[in-house]
Amino acid sequence: MRLKTAGFLLIPAALLPIYLGTLQTIPNGAEHYLMIDVGETQIVLNTWGTLHATGYPLYVMLGSALVSLQRAFGISPAAAPSVVSLVWMAAALAVIFILMSHLISRTSQAAGSRPFWLAAAAVLLFGLTRTAWIHAVIAEIYSFGLLFLAVLLALALWKPAHGGATIRGRIYRLALVGGFGVCHHRAILVAAPALLVAVWPELTSSPRRLFKRLTLCLLIGLVGFLPYVYLPLRALAGADWVYGQPGTWAGFWDQFFGREAARFIGPPGSFDALLTNVSRVSGALLADLTAPGVIAGSAGLLLALRDPRRQRAAATLLLFGLLPYLFHILFYTDILSALVLPVTLSAAFGWLFLADAALFFFSRRASPPLAAGLIALAAAAFAAALFVANRPFIHDQTADRTGLETIALAESAPPGSALMLAWGPRYFAAGFAQSVLGQLEGVRLVDHRADYAAILKQGQMLVTPAYTFYNQPVSWWQAHLGASVYLRAVEPLLVQISTQPELAESPPTSAPSAAARHLECRVDAIILRVDWTAGEKPTRDLSVFVHLLDAAGGILAQDDQAAPVYGWRPLTTWTAGEIVWDVYTLPRRNEAARVRFGLYYQAESGEFINEVAYELPVDCP
Repeated sequence: MRLKTAGFLLIPAALLPIYLGTLQTIPNGAEHYLMIDVGETQIVLNTWGTLHATGYPLYVMLGSALVSLQRAFGISPAAAPSVVSLVWMAAALAVIFILMSHLISRTSQAAGSRPFWLAAAAVLLFGLTRTAWIHAVIAEIYSFGLLFLAVLLALALWKPAHGGATIRGRIYRLALVGGFGVCHHRAILVAAPALLVAVWPELTSSPRRLFKRLTLCLLIGLVGFLPYVYLPLRALAGADWVYGQPGTWAGFWDQFFGREAARFIGPPGSFDALLTNVSRVSGALLADLTAPGVIAGSAGLLLALRDPRRQRAAATLLLFGLLPYLFHILFYTDILSALVLPVTLSAAFGWLFLADAALFFFSRRASPPLAAGLIALAAAAFAAALFVANRPFIHDQTADRTGLETIALAESAPPGSALMLAWGPRYFAAGFAQSVLGQLEGVRLVDHRADYAAILKQGQMLVTPAYTFYNQPVSWWQAHLGASVYLRAVEPLLVQISTQPELAESPPTSAPSAAARHLECRVDAIILRVDWTAGEKPTRDLSVFVHLLDAAGGILAQDDQAAPVYGWRPLTTWTAGEIVWDVYTLPRRNEAARVRFGLYYQAESGEFINEVAYELPVDCP
């Protein structure tokens, strides 16, 4: 018992500092596929909202309650959802350790072996794999799903203390937990065949009662879907963040069946697509387990399959990992952590069995302490390799400041404007600021599916970050608005979209020029605002130079652009007499004396020729 307790305590002692060192405590902005939905989850758990399909209602209810409890004790709203994942991961690892200890203690061959330490080492290594680690430190649904998988495996593989073959009510407990698990994530259904293999003798022990048992299991499993009542209740209650329309029957069933994810489900369309899928999924698993880890896990499970005492567990675990892998490459065309985790968990059990077999093998040829030392050395080396390979990646994701930068940019949106951010991490970051932190008052947040014509018809200013036009170019806006589009910079990196040009009453010249210009001094920047115009439509494009100069004329900084409005308003797109607002940002420097700016072109000789040039004195206190 002392060994088991010590082994159990080893896991949090080793993993908790590692997890806390990479725990996400800021609004997410990272765009890696593992992070795409994190920002939405941060919002939902803080507002008792609803998530994207399939809704994950049980996770949301429990997670929201835990977040509310944490915030009552002063935990920040950005960190609290990550702690929820950490709690579920800790619970999952505890169940996995208990199951591993149970299996290895009853079947270990090594005399004088320490099965609890072997189990602790295997769980520690599993906890350092990329998918397990990252889902312990970000606001996502998958550590909760892993807990269901672990409990289902424990129920299926647990051997009675009295030595019998059956556990009273095992089948019905599996049905109940499985129902809640499938309610949480449909991918858990892929584990069903493996679990059936584990309990098949019990399920079919009385053939006459088989149909009755299966019917009862189905009814018990359906109980797990009761949490879905949460979705329409929160929608009808007017929750601040509700995905889709679960308050209507059509919207509810869209959420329940996850119809929007249908594009990912189905066989690859060609042999090349199949090879691409195999490469993508296998690459994700190799990033998790490493090639030696895959080989060791597979070898351990195959060795266990040859041992009569472990055949049932080994067969179950092989199917538990193999079926999600096959489903992933044959019927799902994206990387899904819910299908990756069963594979990596199966490999971890393989490491356990392989370590025990190696301990037995070497103990017969050397002293048991030496054999144990060699196993411990191999495990430590593997743990170090996983740590070195995964920590930089995970830290980069959880410490990504794009979310904070997006919030800062959104705070500069003009009051009363509609700010368009494409649905995704940046939109969620702004949504977190608005719905959770109470910021961005007076700004209407819209995504790429909004009715922009209606927004403009209501008289609202429509703005978007300058980077938006890489994915939604001017032609995209014109198609959605059904009209020509005129872009104007209104704040640093914020662009207004309008269907009407602003025209000057009397342009100063027919050639392009700065009709108005002035500097603003901010805490950390100097802002240059320019109103470009031309009496006649320009016939050639010019670039913009903006230089911060010292008293001697030396260049301290620059904000040159290929064209006005961050490169999105070439002069040849101007209309005659149009005023094109523009904004440039320069750093605050004590030695700054003036700003020199204008329009230029590059001659065929390579020389830069200034078409127009202006200077403004820097008078910042």
